Amino acid sequence: MKGIILSEFVEFIEENLGEDAAQDIIDVSGVESGGAYSRVGLYDYQELLQLLTQTIEHTSKPADDLLQQFSDHLFMVFKRDYGGFFDGVGSAAEMLIQIDDHIHVEVKKLYPDAELPRFDYVKDDHHLTLDYVSPRPLAVVAKALVSACLKFFGDNERLLSSKIANDQCSATFVIELKPQ
Repeated sequence: MKGIILSEFVEFIEENLGEDAAQDIIDVSGVESGGAYSRVGLYDYQELLQLLTQTIEHTSKPADDLLQQFSDHLFMVFKRDYGGFFDGVGSAAEMLIQIDDHIHVEVKKLYPDAELPRFDYVKDDHHLTLDYVSPRPLAVVAKALVSACLKFFGDNERLLSSKIANDQCSATFVIELKPQ
């Protein structure tokens, strides 16, 4: 997993709970890196799961709520740091459709060692069906990021359903498109 996700999670914890709480969460989680992440480094995805678990225990927040708040934060970081990917994009569907064919192509140019999930889609006039497949069990993170994307682009499109595989390595999301 690229360090940007982990470094932003630590920043998210610091902003929401304070630096002392963030350090306590890092210490209790026992992450191998000690919570020191380079945005371009590679880390075991388990570190994110460990940090999420400890943050949930620390805050007593429901996992889905915490993950959605983090994904909303992360999506805004993507907008800030990779604004070019948003140029000319007018809807969540347009953004989600370009993940594999545009965004991940550019990510691979910058980080050839990145192991990226795959997003395939089928689109008709009313729905976008997005299939997510990853070597890591992070489908709930993908769902939260899809929801963050929908929220960012407004209320005209909505997530109708999500089916996450038991192993958390794949999922199907069905999004209702805005009327043409």
